[in-house]
Amino acid sequence: MKHFASAAAPSLIREMNERSVLDTLRAHGALHAAEIARHIGLSKPTTSDILRSLSESGLIQEFSPGEDDSKRARSVFEAISDVKVCLGIDIGSRFIRAAIGDLNQNMRSEISVPVTSLKLADLTLVMHKAVDSVLKKSGYHLKDVASIVVGTPGVINQETGVVSIAGTIGSLDGINLVAHIESEFGIRPAIENDINLVTAAEQSAGHGQGISNFAVLSVGSGLGSGLVLNGQLHRGHRGAAGEVFYVPFGDPRDTHRSATNPSGDRIAEIARGLAKKFKSSVLFEPYSTIDILNAAKVGDELGQAVVALEAERIALYIAAISAVTDVELVVLSGGIGRQASFFIDPIKKLVSEIVPFPPRIEVSALGDTGILVGALNIATAQACDRVFNDIHKPAGTVRGLAGSM
Repeated sequence: MKHFASAAAPSLIREMNERSVLDTLRAHGALHAAEIARHIGLSKPTTSDILRSLSESGLIQEFSPGEDDSKRARSVFEAISDVKVCLGIDIGSRFIRAAIGDLNQNMRSEISVPVTSLKLADLTLVMHKAVDSVLKKSGYHLKDVASIVVGTPGVINQETGVVSIAGTIGSLDGINLVAHIESEFGIRPAIENDINLVTAAEQSAGHGQGISNFAVLSVGSGLGSGLVLNGQLHRGHRGAAGEVFYVPFGDPRDTHRSATNPSGDRIAEIARGLAKKFKSSVLFEPYSTIDILNAAKVGDELGQAVVALEAERIALYIAAISAVTDVELVVLSGGIGRQASFFIDPIKKLVSEIVPFPPRIEVSALGDTGILVGALNIATAQACDRVFNDIHKPAGTVRGLAGSM
C-alpha cells in the first residue's frame, strides 16, 4: 500500500496542477507561460511541461498575438472553448428556452419557442424543437454536448429526479424528469428548480456576486424564492427550500393566499376589486399585468392603487425571508419583480418597518434569460469536469473527443 500511495501521489499532484492551469486559462483568457506559472505558483519548467501535455491533449492551444498586441513578443496559451459544449433548457408555461454555452462560459446561442399546450407530450415536442434550433443556430450537434441542465418549476427530488408541485405545468407532477430527458436526448441531465437557477445566475453574474448570504424572490406568473446561504445554494431536505408561497399569512387554510399573493393571477383580482373606486381608469377587463404596470407608470389611479398593494405584498415576503435567514440582499426577479424599479421605494420602506435588520433590495438586471444563465453556469462546470477527466483515460480518448468537432 505504501508503494501504491507513493506512486499515485505524483500522478495526483500532476492532475491537480493540470486542472489548475486549465481553470486559470478559462478564468483569465490567453496568458504567457510565465503569467500562468505566477498564477498557479509553479516553476517555469513544470508549467512548460503541463502546457505541452494539455496542448497534446487538445485542451489548450498556443498562438502568437498580432503585431498590434502588447503581448506580441511572446506566444500565449488559451483554453480551447469548444472541445465540447453544454446545453441549458428552461421549461416554462409560455416558452421553452434553450441555450448553448462553451467551456469558457460564453453563451453561443439562445432561442425561445412558444408553448401552445401544457401536455407532457406537447412540451416534449417543443423541447426538441428548441434544442434542434439552438444547436443549428450555434453550429453544433447533439454529439458535441457534454452536459445538460434543465430548469423547471416545482420541487425536484435530487435523488430520484421526480418533480412535484410544478404549479401551472401540472403535467410534470410525478414525472421522473431526469429519466424523461435522458430518454429523449441520450444524455443524463441535471434537473434544477427554475428559481434556484436564477439564484445561481445572480451569484455568478448578477447582484449576488461576492455575497455569501442572499435570496432571490421571483414574482411573476408564480411566486418562489432561491437561497444562497454561506456561499452555497440551499435546496433544503426535500428540495423545497424557498417555497415561500406556503408561508401561512392571513388565513392559513386559504390555499390561494388571496390576501398576500403578489403573483400575476392575483394582480388581476386586485384590480377587479378596486375598479369601482376608479371609474376614470384607462384599465378594463380582462386586466393584464403588463397593462396594469404600464398604467401605473403614467399615473393611472387604479394602476397606482394596484401597484401600492403589490408593493405591500412583495415587502411581506421579503420580510419573512429576512426574518428567518438574515440575508444581506434580496434580488427581485420574475416578470413582475423585474419591473419593480418604479415602486421599489415603498417596498424598502415597509420592509424596514417590519424587520430590525432589513436586507438590501435590488431588481435583477439579468432579464428573462436568468434561468438559462444559471443552467449554463452549472452545466459548464459539469462539462469541464467531464472533458478534463477524459484526458486521464487511455490514450486516444481525448484526441477522439477533440476531433469529434
